[in-house]
Amino acid sequence: MKAETFTGMISKDKKMTFNYLLRKIAPFGKPDSLLRMFRTCYVLLWILLPLAAASQSLQGKIDDLLKQEKLSGAVYSTIKDSHITSFSSGLKNLETGDPMLLDDKVHVGSLTKTFLAIGILRLATLNMLDLDDPIKKYLKDLPMDNPWESSNPVTIRHLLDHTSGMSDIRLWHFFSTGATAQTPLNEFYGRNPKVLDVHVKPGTMFSYSNIGYTLLGMLIDTIVKEPYEDYLDRNLLRPIGLKNSSFHFRTQHEDKKLAMGHFDNGDPAFAMPIYVRPAGQFTTTAEDMGTFLQFLLNGGRLNDQEFIKKEFIDQMGLPVNTIAAKNGLRLGYSLGALSRDRHGVVGIAHSGNTIGFRAMYYLFPKEKKAFFIAHNMDSETADYDLFNKTLIDHLDLDTLRVQIGSVKSSSSVQDSEWEGYYVPVFTKIHPMELIDVISGYTVVKNSGNGISIRPFQKKEIFAKTIGNALFVAQGRTAASHLFYKDGSGVTFLTTGTMTLKKISSWKIYLSTISVVLGVVAALLMILSFIINLFRRKWKYFMSPAMFCISTLILFTLSLLFVSSIDMIRIGNKSPPTMMIYACTFLLPAGCFISLIKYGSTLSKSIKRIDFWLIVLVSQFVITLWSYNLIPFATWE
Repeated sequence: MKAETFTGMISKDKKMTFNYLLRKIAPFGKPDSLLRMFRTCYVLLWILLPLAAASQSLQGKIDDLLKQEKLSGAVYSTIKDSHITSFSSGLKNLETGDPMLLDDKVHVGSLTKTFLAIGILRLATLNMLDLDDPIKKYLKDLPMDNPWESSNPVTIRHLLDHTSGMSDIRLWHFFSTGATAQTPLNEFYGRNPKVLDVHVKPGTMFSYSNIGYTLLGMLIDTIVKEPYEDYLDRNLLRPIGLKNSSFHFRTQHEDKKLAMGHFDNGDPAFAMPIYVRPAGQFTTTAEDMGTFLQFLLNGGRLNDQEFIKKEFIDQMGLPVNTIAAKNGLRLGYSLGALSRDRHGVVGIAHSGNTIGFRAMYYLFPKEKKAFFIAHNMDSETADYDLFNKTLIDHLDLDTLRVQIGSVKSSSSVQDSEWEGYYVPVFTKIHPMELIDVISGYTVVKNSGNGISIRPFQKKEIFAKTIGNALFVAQGRTAASHLFYKDGSGVTFLTTGTMTLKKISSWKIYLSTISVVLGVVAALLMILSFIINLFRRKWKYFMSPAMFCISTLILFTLSLLFVSSIDMIRIGNKSPPTMMIYACTFLLPAGCFISLIKYGSTLSKSIKRIDFWLIVLVSQFVITLWSYNLIPFATWE
C-alpha cells in the first residue's frame, strides 16, 4: 500500500493535524520530504505492528503448550499472504538451559520422505526416470521376492506412495549403533534379504515402509552415479534456496546450531546414523522449511520456470490406484505426502519423528497457507496435535472450515456385517504381530445410525454411514473409513493410511489367554524354585521340572539384561541380545525334556501342579513360535 493511499483513508481533520504537526517540527527544513518520510514510516508501522502482535500471540500460545505438555523447545514457521514468519520457543538444550533460537537446526525424521520424493520428481521432470518404471529396471540385482512380479511389479510410484506391499522396518534398522554416515545403503537388506519380501499385491493397499524409501535412495545413487545426499543437496536444496538444510548426517558435536534432541524423561538424545537414512535423515531450519513449503505452494516453480512438473505437485496426497481410492476414500498418501482431515480442515501434510525429535508440516494449496513445527523432544505422553490445531487456527482457514458437515450421512447402517475385531495387516516392526493381536486390535460395533470404532487403549471414534460401505467420523469433512472384502471373503477396514483386517475374536482371546497363563505359570515356577532354594529342599532340584525351570531362569535373566541396555542398542549383536537369542532356543528344549520326563510316569504326573505349570509354559512357547518370536534375533 502506498503512503498516499493510506493517508487518504485518514479523516480530513486528522490528516490536517498530521500535516500541521510535521510542519511545526520542521520549520526550517523541507516539510514535504519529511512528510513523505513520516507517512512511509507510519504505513510500515501500520502493517508490521499487527503482524508483530499476531506473532506474539502465537508464540505465547506455543510457549504455554510447551509447558503444558512438558516439552523442551520448538522451532516453527508459517506462511500467510506469501509472507514467511519464523519462530522459536523453549530450550535448545535442557541440560545447559540454552534457549532455542530462530536459526537453530533440527532433525525432522520422516519429513525426509517428502524431500526425497521431490528429488525423485525432479528426476522425472528431467526425464531421467518414469514413475511407473519397475524398480528392478534400475536395481537389477535386488533380491525382492514378489509373488505378483509378472503382473504387478513394484514400481517407483508404488515406493513413493507406500503401496509396494513391503513391511516397514526391523528393530536394527533404527535401534542399532552399527550404522555409520557412510554405510552402504544395501546393508539394510544385506544381512536378511527377507526384509524385501512383498506381502500384498503392489499398488492395492497402503503400507507405510521406510524400507521402500531406502530403495528410492539407492535408485537415485544408481541413476546419478553419486551418493544421493551429495546430488540432492547440490541439485535440489540449493536451487530452491535451502541454505541450512542437508540430507547428510549431522550431529550436535560437529554442528553447534543443531538443537539437542531429548527423550521424554528429559535426557539428551544425541543424533545417530541409521541404516534406512533416505527415509528419515534430514536436517533443516524453520526458515528453510518455510521456503520449501512456499516452493510447493508455488506449484514447483522457481524463477517463473517449471522445476517440478505441476501435475506431480497436484498429485501429492491424492491417491488414485489403491482399493480405498477406487471405492471413494479420496484422502490418503501419494508422492511423498498425505491428505489429512483434522480440526475441520483438510491439508496436505507429513509428520516425522526420530530419536529425540518430532516434526510436522501442513500445506493448504488453495489458500496459499502453510506451517511447519519441530520439537526437540520425542515424548510418548505429549499431545503434539494441540500444536497443529493452534497453528491451523493461526492461519485463519475459515474458508475451509465451512465444508465441515457437508458430507450427507444415511439414516442408518444397513446391516452388521462390518462388526467385529480388526488387527493391522502390516505390523510396524517385524515380527511383533503378537503384540498387535493382543493389544493393537480395534473393535467395530453397530450403533444404529452409524458405527463405533474403538481401538484398544485409544479414544473411541463414532462414524456415520454415507453409503457404499463408506463412513465419515465425527469432526471430519469427508469420508474417513471404508470397509471392503477381497476375493477370498476377508473383510478389511481402511482409513487410506492404515488398513486392518477382520479376524475371529477367539484368536485374540486365545492368544491373550495363552500369554497370560504362560507368564503366570513361568513366574510361579521361578517363585517355587526360589522358595525351595531357601528351604534347602535339595530333592526338588532333582525333579523333571528343573529342565524347564533352568531355561526359564536363563530366559528371564536375558530379558533383564536386554532391558538394561539403551533402546538405541537393542538391534546390536551384544551379549544380552545374543543371550536372549540362545535362550529362545533353549526354552522349547527345556519344556520338551521336562514333559518327556513327566510323561514316563504320566499317571502320577497329572496329579502334580508343577507338571501343569510346565504344560502352560509349553503352550505359551508354542504361541511365541507360531508368531515367529522363537528364535528371536533383534539383529535380523
